[in-house]
Amino acid sequence: MLALNLISARDLINVWRRNFDVYIRLWKTELFTSVSEPIATVIGLGWGVGSLVAGRLMNVPYLTYIGAGLLGFTALMRALFECTYGSYFRMVYQSTFDAILATPVDAESLAAGEIVWGATKAAIEGIPVLFVLAAFGALPSALVFLVPAVLVIGSLWVAALSLLITTRISDINHYNFYLGTFFSYLWISGAYFPLNQLHLGVQVISWIVPITSAIEICRGLMIGRLTSMHALQVIYLILSTLVMSELSIRSFRRRLAT
Repeated sequence: MLALNLISARDLINVWRRNFDVYIRLWKTELFTSVSEPIATVIGLGWGVGSLVAGRLMNVPYLTYIGAGLLGFTALMRALFECTYGSYFRMVYQSTFDAILATPVDAESLAAGEIVWGATKAAIEGIPVLFVLAAFGALPSALVFLVPAVLVIGSLWVAALSLLITTRISDINHYNFYLGTFFSYLWISGAYFPLNQLHLGVQVISWIVPITSAIEICRGLMIGRLTSMHALQVIYLILSTLVMSELSIRSFRRRLAT
């Protein structure tokens, strides 16, 4: 039976609510970097590097073009950190998971709650970036209101992958391998320049990772240009998220059973 079929919606919500209640107590410090980092990046890349870029990309200003990459990685990184270090601390150091599993909540619902919370935190801390971009005039399309939905799906994939990594490591320092790979991928994801500028083999690797699809969909919505390719990217993003969630929940159950 699929692990996704074993999830209790009520228990998932209870796990999510527990994490949300903790976040509410710390929201001021949590949101600070979500606003300060995008402002600094917009000034540095949008105005600084953008002033050196001749012409326009996709017939839009450079700041508008990289806005999708900036927004995507700001949000997705929140899901990554929440389901790596956050989940690891709750699992190993704080024994929060042991306490939760002492209640009727099962491992599948606990894992799903962690994944959904990771995506929720990504959305909460990603939305301020939209306002920052809007303040700098980088959002010309009314379709931008659909961007948070895409970010949530992409963040679910990142959260599931991150939780999967968490279940496979035995030392918190092992995250360095994962984070190094993730941040290296940033430069071949199409966040800051068109993918067609890269070698074909690198383009294939980039498109395999669903984050590229999430960024491209967000960019299409932000500049108001959607194509049939974007529809295929949405399907790929959703299917990838379901598969990664299934793998993550299965691995989570095995880790807690040992």
